[in-house]
Amino acid sequence: MISDLQITQAQDHDLPDVLAVLDDAAGWLQGQGIDQWPTSFSRDATWRTDRIRAYIRQGLTYLVKDQDGTVLATFTLTAGADPQFAHGWPDGPDAGGYVFRMAVHRSVAGRKIGSQILDWAGREVGKWGRKWLRVDIHRHNPELQRYYERHGFVKVAEVTAPDLSTPGRIRGSGTLMQRPAEIGEVDVTNRYDSHGTAAALIEAATMIMQLRNNPPPPVDNPWNTALEQAARLLETEASRIKQAGGMYHRT
Repeated sequence: MISDLQITQAQDHDLPDVLAVLDDAAGWLQGQGIDQWPTSFSRDATWRTDRIRAYIRQGLTYLVKDQDGTVLATFTLTAGADPQFAHGWPDGPDAGGYVFRMAVHRSVAGRKIGSQILDWAGREVGKWGRKWLRVDIHRHNPELQRYYERHGFVKVAEVTAPDLSTPGRIRGSGTLMQRPAEIGEVDVTNRYDSHGTAAALIEAATMIMQLRNNPPPPVDNPWNTALEQAARLLETEASRIKQAGGMYHRT
């Protein structure tokens, strides 16, 4: 863990620093074979760069630095959900705050900077009078989903949406996860699933999904369909257990 982190709103002149951290994370994801982000944000001088610049100008994107001013991470925190996923959130989209594009430079990976960012973001969302800190993440990145689970997040929905930048393509994001605002890193298994049943069901669902034909065939495949249905039933039961334990509730 790095103490005395400086978290400040990014300014127009900070755009290269924001893009550099995102490029570092994007390159690592590509190296892991995870098709989640573009190969490079800085070289993709299109709508992505324009969107990030707009978030900076709205005061929604942040830089995280150490005491020497070295940029370690970046993230965006907003009061608005992604419009394409807004319908999937329990309690509606106005009940939470949303973290987007959180990236920590690989040179300081493993030093719990992401945990400190999430705690800070949760406190900010609590100041807004909102109950939940929320993320929508890649549906096919189980490692990232487990990362957020270790930080107290619970999957509450999975939705799909068309990629408006590429006709005919489905967005990779759509796994919706949330935790109560203003909590630190917790053992979600022990706190909200005292017997570990929900955690075991989630692990089983992940294993089942890994049995799917990958890449999926271009036509409907009964094998994939059956596996997805089984995994969703397990995830639904896990969510029911965690809901009964007080992790979240639906109005």
